[in-house]
Amino acid sequence: MNMFSKWKGILSNATMYHHARHLVTGGLPFLRWTELYGLTDTNQRVADLGCGPADILRYLSRGRRPAFYLGVDISEKYLQAARQRSDACGIDAELIPMDLTRLPTDAEVQRSIVKLLEQHRITRVLLLGVLHHIDDASALQTLNLVESVRTVQTMITQDVIRVPGSWINNRYCDMDRGGYIRDEAGYDSLISRSDWPRHGKFWSSPRLPFLRYIHYELSR
Repeated sequence: MNMFSKWKGILSNATMYHHARHLVTGGLPFLRWTELYGLTDTNQRVADLGCGPADILRYLSRGRRPAFYLGVDISEKYLQAARQRSDACGIDAELIPMDLTRLPTDAEVQRSIVKLLEQHRITRVLLLGVLHHIDDASALQTLNLVESVRTVQTMITQDVIRVPGSWINNRYCDMDRGGYIRDEAGYDSLISRSDWPRHGKFWSSPRLPFLRYIHYELSR
């Protein structure tokens, strides 16, 4: 087993996933992300598709949290960790197991997602670390499906990105489990082809500034 295979095995454990990412990056900017993603806005009803262990919930509190949090992920281990974190900060939350890899092609999964978003009157959808795991057709299907739900006003994405000439950043991308990590032009092209009429873009870095994350804010 090579180093990258071992790394990917470590990331399947929720606790190791959190600490390993902090170790490799020097510390992820979760506090800043809570603000950027609207998770401190008490008026927001947030859905986190592919929420994983919901590490970002560690950085919320009873006076600094959305009105509602819906987390969806395939891993029951990750969802159990997410439940513990939502309980700790007192968020009104629901954590749902679902295989989102079926979303682009499975009408039943599509209907289930739409029903969940409508039922919980979701206003903001987070797609954090998801786009670089799926091809363009699947990504567009996901973006457009969320756009079709009229209660959703904003969608925010976050992904690792290949940066020309940035050897360390690109090596970090190689360690990621995603098979569709794009460069800036690739993500730009993907977002611009979605049904969302308005697009904004911003960047962030962990404490190691040569590692980059790209984010898009899609809105009506």
